[in-house]
Amino acid sequence: MERHIFSSEAAKTLGIGASTIRKYAALLETNGYEFERGTNNGRIFKHADLTVISNMMEMMTKEGLTIELAVEKAVGNTPIKEKPVTEINQDLQDFIGQIKDLEMQQASLIEMNLALAKQVESLTEKMEERERDQQLFRMVEDSRNKKKRKGIALFRPLTVLSGKK
Repeated sequence: MERHIFSSEAAKTLGIGASTIRKYAALLETNGYEFERGTNNGRIFKHADLTVISNMMEMMTKEGLTIELAVEKAVGNTPIKEKPVTEINQDLQDFIGQIKDLEMQQASLIEMNLALAKQVESLTEKMEERERDQQLFRMVEDSRNKKKRKGIALFRPLTVLSGKK
């Protein structure tokens, strides 16, 4: 039976820090490599996994590769675990379901957008009407003020003659 170890013990075995092995494992996973997971969702390292990480470290030190290139090369050298067809079909069905949900959400958003556009148009019309009303009101006020001034100007000569100010 193959021995399974967790991050801290795997790090000690390889002579690196626990955070470093987690970083390497995360990079490997982003490039398609898969680790087994324990009940607490922690990575379980097998001998093959340790060999991959060890080879990756060797490529970085001896060949001078960047970590990204070493990860790509390490993942390219290991067979990727393929999913069974039933899992792929289920993933595809889930993906199709998500697309349908997104299409429904998009249709709903389009309807909301149209309703909002109508509201904006209505509010714009009301604002224009209000501006017209305010201009009209100002014109009426100006007209009234002019009439008052004319009336006052008519009586001014009379007040001068009477000696009143």
